[in-house]
Amino acid sequence: MKFEEIDLGPDIMSGLADVNYTELTELQEEVLPAVLEGKDALVKAEPGSDKIASFVIPALEMIDDREEKESASVLVLTPNPEESQQIDELVWAMGYHAQIESASVDMDTEPEEQEEALKSSVQVITGNPGPLADITKKLRFVFRDVKLVVIDATDSMVELGLQSKLKGILRRVLNEHQTIIYTGEMNDEVKKFAKHYLEDPEVIGLDSSTKMLSEPPKVDSNLSHGYIYVPNRMKITTLMAHIEETPTDNCVIFTASKRGTDRLYRTLRKQNLKATSLHGKLSDEKRAQRFANFTNGDVQYLLVADIPAAELDIQRVTQVINYDVPANPDEYRYRADLVGSGKASRVVSLVSKQDRSDINELESTLKQAPKELNLPKKVKEKLKERKKKKKKGKKKSKHKKKKRHNNGRNKRKKKKKDDLELPRPSYDKLSGGRKGQAKKDQKSGVIGLIKELFS
Repeated sequence: MKFEEIDLGPDIMSGLADVNYTELTELQEEVLPAVLEGKDALVKAEPGSDKIASFVIPALEMIDDREEKESASVLVLTPNPEESQQIDELVWAMGYHAQIESASVDMDTEPEEQEEALKSSVQVITGNPGPLADITKKLRFVFRDVKLVVIDATDSMVELGLQSKLKGILRRVLNEHQTIIYTGEMNDEVKKFAKHYLEDPEVIGLDSSTKMLSEPPKVDSNLSHGYIYVPNRMKITTLMAHIEETPTDNCVIFTASKRGTDRLYRTLRKQNLKATSLHGKLSDEKRAQRFANFTNGDVQYLLVADIPAAELDIQRVTQVINYDVPANPDEYRYRADLVGSGKASRVVSLVSKQDRSDINELESTLKQAPKELNLPKKVKEKLKERKKKKKKGKKKSKHKKKKRHNNGRNKRKKKKKDDLELPRPSYDKLSGGRKGQAKKDQKSGVIGLIKELFS
């Protein structure tokens, strides 16, 4: 699509021509119509000029339509100073013919410049939450005429712990306004933020994420869901035994990490089971292909890590297995929502020692709590074998200990015996010996005679 096909003012079109913008990118084709219609939006997008232009162009068009342009109409919040300055430059270049000005309140500008930027009559203010929150608080500054707020790279803001700064700035926007939130990844904190600040938003770049902004579904009362306490160092064994006992048409297995999906993938392939994996680091193309392989029925098992269940556009699967128990009860509900109700459908969680607290929270939070299930037969058999080996090992160790103990006792006995059988010293040649003493006494005259008589 070309920009000429969109209803933009002549001054904005001249600005686009100045920077050689002729055709919309795929992201811009999705974002521009929604923003131009005045809708709130939640957009997943990577950093770059493509993303920046997707909100700068409709923002400039909105300002150009306004009769009064003496105060800020657009507020853009971004986490790093380089991007704030880049946005500022693009606004100046594209808005030159429409006489739209902007200012950047970022970490690289001096406090005096930051104050001047807020006091000046620019139409677009871009900035980093830290310095912007501090300077607005110092000046007791409020935004009275802002019509559009853009929050960029919200996931990075959350990682940097800037939520309180963001909230402080947004409290200073006094009038009703349109909000666009951009994020590189969707997580619980971004979801909470979006739910609070967006109203009936257009969701772009996130599969089925409209579910994420609404209340999580309740667990179907007809759904069979439970958990298995996994013996120590037997998690994969338990999983494979459970899969063997409960064959299904299709199954989604959730793990806590990409490493976990890779490990399970190798295990399933060794058993000649068709599987594929999804994780947050996959490119959009690979992710779409693998997802299609599962939904088309080419593979039976879908291994998922680092992707919320609400993002998976799956109608019904026969079984969901939580290889790692979700810490968030809402995530458990979304996973359960992937499964159709009925006798053949189920959700099973494998609970290891470190998962006990998570399953306890689920039991206390969910109205229909999961029930404890029996261990698969193969796991029980292996446990018996393990116990037998342990008993044999204990017997052997006891026998060895006893043998060592007996050997030690025998050695001590032998030593005592040897001590008893040592040759007695001869006193014949000792001066104090019996014979030697006798000879000495004989020489002593009367004393020797008396001793001889008594002896």
